[in-house]
Amino acid sequence: MMFPTLRGGNDNPGFREGLFGEVDDVLAAMDYLAKQPFVDARRIYLGGHSTGGTLALLTAASTDRLRGVFAFGPVAFITGHGAEYLPFDRSDSREAELRSPINFLSSMRRAVFVFEGVNNGNLAPLLAMKRASTNPQAHFYPVQKANHVTVVGPVAQIIAGKIARDEGAETNITFTEEELNSAFAK
Repeated sequence: MMFPTLRGGNDNPGFREGLFGEVDDVLAAMDYLAKQPFVDARRIYLGGHSTGGTLALLTAASTDRLRGVFAFGPVAFITGHGAEYLPFDRSDSREAELRSPINFLSSMRRAVFVFEGVNNGNLAPLLAMKRASTNPQAHFYPVQKANHVTVVGPVAQIIAGKIARDEGAETNITFTEEELNSAFAK
């Protein structure tokens, strides 16, 4: 597991671009990880939550080298994030378009799984992307009895088990709403 830090954050040089150049940072981290002798470069997965989920989707649209992507509670349009995450010229609509995953769903060439709790979170963006997507690689899951934060732990446990069993040339990971919802049935 690797947790890269991005430009302008955690005492790194540069400045935050608001999910633009940061995609390059994630790709560079992935390149580094793929070169490690203990890593199977064909089995690199990416995950993120909230702003990180949005970044994961933008990264998924930029490469076909990931085996799978798991995004928790991303936004469809970057303007769905607070102003502190938008350090670019917000009066330029193109800047927001370039950072909005809903515009790039068709570019995702590997399995992408998007999760969000139905309570107090980014459910509307998940549903908007689900309606907009015609990409068979993109899968969207509203999870009952979970919210933007509580969805992460139980679903991540399900994901971890599936990654451990994911073999073959392409990912064989699938989810059902029933299995996801059952993690919150207690």
